[in-house]
Amino acid sequence: MLPAKESLTVEFKSEQKRPQSHDEIVDNVVALANTEGGTLYLGIEDDGIVTGVCDEHRNINGLAALIFNKTVPQLPARVAFLYENEVPIVSIEVGNSQQIVSTSQGKTLQRRLKADGSPEVVPLFVSQFISRLSQQRFYDFSAQPAPEARLDDLNPDSRNKLRSRIRSANAQNSLLSFTDEDFDRALELVVDGPYGLQPSVAGLLTIGSVDAIHRSVPAASAVFQVMKGMSPKVNMDPFVLPLVDMFDRVGELMEPWNPSHEVMSGLIRVDLPDFDRGAFREAMINAFCHRDYARMGSVRFLVDDDGLTIANPGGFIEGVSEDNLLTAQPRSRNPQLALILKAAGYVERTGRGVDTIYAGSIAAGGSFPDYSQSSAEEVILFLRRVVPDEAFVTMIGDEERRRGAPLPVWSLIVLSLLREHRRLTVVQLCDFSHLEHRRIVSAVENLVEAGLVEGVGSGSSRSYMLSARVYKRSEGLASYVRQRDIDATRRSGLVLEFAEKNDGVVTTADVMDLFGLSYISAYRLLKKLEDAGKLRREGNGPSSRYVLG
Repeated sequence: MLPAKESLTVEFKSEQKRPQSHDEIVDNVVALANTEGGTLYLGIEDDGIVTGVCDEHRNINGLAALIFNKTVPQLPARVAFLYENEVPIVSIEVGNSQQIVSTSQGKTLQRRLKADGSPEVVPLFVSQFISRLSQQRFYDFSAQPAPEARLDDLNPDSRNKLRSRIRSANAQNSLLSFTDEDFDRALELVVDGPYGLQPSVAGLLTIGSVDAIHRSVPAASAVFQVMKGMSPKVNMDPFVLPLVDMFDRVGELMEPWNPSHEVMSGLIRVDLPDFDRGAFREAMINAFCHRDYARMGSVRFLVDDDGLTIANPGGFIEGVSEDNLLTAQPRSRNPQLALILKAAGYVERTGRGVDTIYAGSIAAGGSFPDYSQSSAEEVILFLRRVVPDEAFVTMIGDEERRRGAPLPVWSLIVLSLLREHRRLTVVQLCDFSHLEHRRIVSAVENLVEAGLVEGVGSGSSRSYMLSARVYKRSEGLASYVRQRDIDATRRSGLVLEFAEKNDGVVTTADVMDLFGLSYISAYRLLKKLEDAGKLRREGNGPSSRYVLG
């Protein structure tokens, strides 16, 4: 099956009027290899219409040799001769190169998307090499000597603050007994440079003076903005601080714009902020830790009526995407900086900080973190304001108190999806969550065992919903029973099931709500069950009720 249109990984080239030159073919292949890899198709128009490859390029062995000999380093390509509706075309597939590839003429190219979403080939400049290699995890910019930095650019007060953070995270850490010089060496805050010992980029970012950061890592800035409708309430100019101060400063700026709502979780009062503070802090630190410091631009924080946007320069690194954020192996664009922040307890030691972002966002009944606007140039996270769901919070709180431990993020995701969509199959849960089948099955089984979820139906059509216990606490059992495949022949049984789950009691109003019946139809159904001895009526008039006989 041929792709319908061009993309970052697909390029169509027409040969209807003339053959593509050797240089044009090599240029396009190099650009694909320097981006995400992909396939070049010869004999297809830009609009996807197949018109056929020229005779000159039907020798696929010759094309593979051409590409191998005209690229540096030499690039292997998989070339295939295909037919689409009996029209011949050629596909040339290359992988995402682990090195920067040039043509034998010295051209280094890459692909990018234009504003209309169509791809184009553009130069990959020398200044972009560091970003490209960092994204591929072949170069740690944060471990390099900071340009023009001197040892006295490291701020003693900031170093003491870093020591204090390490002490709070692990009072037994041997780093705490080191002299300043040994401390800096052990954390690689300083490294050997061309003129002797000097601060590393990571060291300068973490505990450097503001002037030194401005001079040596000019991209290391942040912007904080607040919008109310179309009016800016806060619009700060880009500011620079060492990270030991930056995290606290951004937290202080955020606090006035993150009001709390008081809800009851059982007998306990709980304050739920618009944005979970743990999720916000983890997202903020991730933005600084994983951003591309070789690319100009600030880490941006924007609070508006809808929610909070956090954006940082540099797209997801190789092997990580929006779809596998929760399951991909922890990787950092700046490994040395990440190690320093882990030692100080700023980030999860397991590297699973994204779990905290998800769990914090959905545990109060909020929506999933949204990374859909991210691109190759930047990662953009949107956190929607939480409208607290008291019943959901109570359910989570009760279960976590019963377990004596927080619910796993996989379980929270399943509960959140069932809360939103009412009933879902395992396949649908996998589709909505982008999680592997085994994780969803395990989470569902654990929740069924805990009594929070129950299955409906059997076989491949078996679906899952929140249990009667959950509905009874939240929306009422009428909503629960409505999810149970109701038809006219089952109404009597479902009325009895409703009464059973409602402390043995059902009223005419319950039956009207349950099936959308008129008063007289609901009364007749209850009277029929009373005559059969299944229910017993108590009271008269509007206040009457029926109890199990």
